[in-house]
Amino acid sequence: MKPKTAIQKGKALEDYVASQIRAKGIDLKARRSIGSGSGTREKADIDTTMMILGVNVGIECKNYAVAKVREWWVQAEKLVYLRRIPIVAYKLKGESYEDTKVIITLDTFLDMAKRASEPKLMEDDNFQQKRDLEYLKQAIKKVEKYLK
Repeated sequence: MKPKTAIQKGKALEDYVASQIRAKGIDLKARRSIGSGSGTREKADIDTTMMILGVNVGIECKNYAVAKVREWWVQAEKLVYLRRIPIVAYKLKGESYEDTKVIITLDTFLDMAKRASEPKLMEDDNFQQKRDLEYLKQAIKKVEKYLK
C-alpha cells in the first residue's frame, strides 16, 4: 500500500531510515520519533544513538516531489544547538526508498573520509598493547637465558 498523505509519506521514509540503521547494526533500537519537533519532544525525526565522529546525529527525513534543500537544511541545522550533527535524509517522488540520499556539511564529510582513510594496522584496538606485551615476553626470555 502506497502512502497517500504527506504525513504518511514522511512516516514511511522515517520508518525506512530507522530500519536501515538497525539493519546495518549501528543502533538496534533506532526508531521513528513519535511527534518529533512538537512541544518538548525530540526535534529530530529519528530516535537513535548513532554517532559520527563521536557526536550523536540528528536526522531529518523529507519525502517530497521537489527538493527544497535550503529549507530542509535550515530545519536540520537547529539540531546543532542540541549538540547533534545535522543530517537530512530525503527521497524524491518516483524514487525508491533504496535511493534515499543524505545531506551533510562538507566539513563533516571530509572528517569522515579522513577517519576512514587512516591506516589501520589491525582491527583490534589493543594492537599497540599486544605488541608491547609480546616484546616484553621476548625480553623476559632473554633475561632468563642469562640467569641460567
